[in-house]
Amino acid sequence: MSARRPARTPLRRLLPALLAGLAVLATACSETSAAQPPASTASRDVVMTVDGRQRTYLLEPALGLAEGARAALVVVLHQEGGTPTGVATETGLQALRRSGATLAYPAGVDRSWDAGKCCGTSRTKGIDDVAFLDAVLDDAARQVPVDAARTALVGYSSGGMLTYRFVCQRPGRLAVAVVVSGSLESDCGSQITTPDVLALHGKLDGTIGLNRARFIKALGLAPRPVFSSLGILTRSAGCHAVPATSKLVDAELRQWAGCRGGASVQAQLVPEAGHGWANLDASRRTLAFLGDHLLAR
Repeated sequence: MSARRPARTPLRRLLPALLAGLAVLATACSETSAAQPPASTASRDVVMTVDGRQRTYLLEPALGLAEGARAALVVVLHQEGGTPTGVATETGLQALRRSGATLAYPAGVDRSWDAGKCCGTSRTKGIDDVAFLDAVLDDAARQVPVDAARTALVGYSSGGMLTYRFVCQRPGRLAVAVVVSGSLESDCGSQITTPDVLALHGKLDGTIGLNRARFIKALGLAPRPVFSSLGILTRSAGCHAVPATSKLVDAELRQWAGCRGGASVQAQLVPEAGHGWANLDASRRTLAFLGDHLLAR
């Protein structure tokens, strides 16, 4: 006697249950997607090879860009001994992401940069960090939509030294450069075209003096004084020889106008501030400068 086959349930009876299950699954997927940013705007570490060496940078894409829009690009360089995540936290420039800017934070070899005469492993090994920054700018533009005409470099301490070097060796590549507690420790060619430059310095800086060089054992050199660095840069860029001077509410302002290509160079000298980011109120000053000279373009 053959076994009785189980009765089949008609497909039309199963259909409501299947549709209900798909609806639940779709809702779950939608909730998961809402909890995580799209891949294109998620912060991520990017690994690349430059001159045969593995290099990395932290990428934080702009948020809320309109379809088809291109973001400004702000590259932020850490200080000696710093890291991408550390300088991202300390500077607080992530606020720019909601204002149409993508941020990139490169990592120096052994937390150092080759800025010319300084500093650490990168200088000892002759790491070409200018080429690395070129690669970061190019790669970031491949990762996310970037407006090449609105590119800025922000450097803190030895990162500021590398910022000066990049400005001198890559004229025309940047729209804006911000140097915080940094000095020019490399050659600067003649007849360069400079971006709009902001140099922030504390008048009580014990590492980089305004007019006098001091030997810093940890760096193994006496960093070039503030006005010497600015003098070399402004002469190379054909700026007016004598800066206009004025007072802000909480800083002295010196501005060199008439630079080649229509740019200007300004220094904000903060009384009672030393060599550091926070005591210069550098976040507020940098955000304001980038807002006026980069994001408003």
